[in-house]
Amino acid sequence: MGTGKSTVGRRISHKLGWEFLDTDDEICRMTGRSVRQIFEADGEDFFRQLEHDVLTNAWQLPTPHVIAGAGGIVLRADNRELLKTAQHVIWLNAPLPVLVARIGQRAANGDGHRPLIDGNPAERLQKLYVDRESLYREVSTIEIDVEGLQVEEVIVKVLNETGLEANS
Repeated sequence: MGTGKSTVGRRISHKLGWEFLDTDDEICRMTGRSVRQIFEADGEDFFRQLEHDVLTNAWQLPTPHVIAGAGGIVLRADNRELLKTAQHVIWLNAPLPVLVARIGQRAANGDGHRPLIDGNPAERLQKLYVDRESLYREVSTIEIDVEGLQVEEVIVKVLNETGLEANS
């Protein structure tokens, strides 16, 4: 959350000539509701099932895709097993102060779309990181520290580390 995966993913998919799928955006498109609305009305478990359904459907697409999976996608064991079958799973990692600077103010005011960090974003982000770090390590094939990098620098690192070549 807040590492730039949607922005980076969109740009990489464009460079590769692949389709792009953001799991949160797809869930919102399917349901006509925001992530926050789903959490508030139906709870996290319902959202995680939708997330799983989107990921499973994406795996069956006939064309190559760049998929930006929301940060909690690793919480389900079946999602982790699916991710382990991907050619590349890139973990864009950022230190807590970077994440708080990027998303903290909106969350502190309760007007962001990330309901899991409402109230005290720094504390909640730290807990999420502690809870999820080993899961990210379990599924990722490449970890990129995005601290201090511009989007284009992250893209270059991803392309270099994966060996994927951008279309001319």
